[in-house]
Amino acid sequence: MNNISQEQNTQRSLDLLAAQRQLYSDAKGLQMVSVIMSVPVVIAWSILVALFPPLAVYAALWGIIATLLELIFFSRLQKFTQEKAAKIQQIFDCEVLQFNWASLNCGVRIEPETIVDASNRFKRKKRNLAKLPNWYPTSVSKLPIHQARIICQRSNVWWDAQLRRRYSKWIVFVLFALTIIVLLIGLIGGLTLEKFLLAVLAPLTPAFVFGLRQYTEHNEAAVRLDRLRENAEALVQEIINRRYTPQDLERESYSLQTQIFDNRRRSPLIMDWLYSRLRNEDEEKMNKGAESLVQELIQNP
Repeated sequence: MNNISQEQNTQRSLDLLAAQRQLYSDAKGLQMVSVIMSVPVVIAWSILVALFPPLAVYAALWGIIATLLELIFFSRLQKFTQEKAAKIQQIFDCEVLQFNWASLNCGVRIEPETIVDASNRFKRKKRNLAKLPNWYPTSVSKLPIHQARIICQRSNVWWDAQLRRRYSKWIVFVLFALTIIVLLIGLIGGLTLEKFLLAVLAPLTPAFVFGLRQYTEHNEAAVRLDRLRENAEALVQEIINRRYTPQDLERESYSLQTQIFDNRRRSPLIMDWLYSRLRNEDEEKMNKGAESLVQELIQNP
């Protein structure tokens, strides 16, 4: 009924997926530098200050420098790289789901040289290319394109929301562990309140700020994705009730795709190692959920 299953596995499509994964990894690398400056380094400073109190002033100074560098430099460059990755992912969706780029108002397309460079870098690093094929559930091939798009979009946002909620739980665990470490440092070091605030809490401020911001942003992204999923599921119901024509569905799917792109470029990142660990858990559920919706639509032509 449509060519999504074939188109998503062409060499062109796989190169686009490799390129966007590489650029997302580049953005995550910038984020990791911020994390290292905000967490392991400042914890090391706290331990040093507990052992050598005269270093307290330098520890506080590092906390300020790390916060400024993250806000002024690393955060901005990360967002720029992330938006390029989101645009390449949008190009993939346009070609596989048969959208017109100009109608989606996503700005200027990414130049081919950037795509080739990012794709080649991904391949040179011998990343797991086996995870690139079948980006969308293959069961959608049984539907006409105007219906299949909606199922693909719904699967995409459901999976992303689930991933972010589980990541948020990890953040809560890390912040809790960090709080315990801070208290133990104060107790073991026998620090006065003044020294504890200056030598321990001040250097750790960037870590708590980063963690709390990550938790908030991932939950906000999950809420946005839930709204998009609900919109997609409402469209599926409209198809079953025969209230929408193919032209209506095309118009609505374009609107939904624009919102998906906006969410991709705005959402916080998940580190590659944790992304790989968490992604497989919901992939089977996503495919089975899509298959269930496909069967429901087939039974209600």
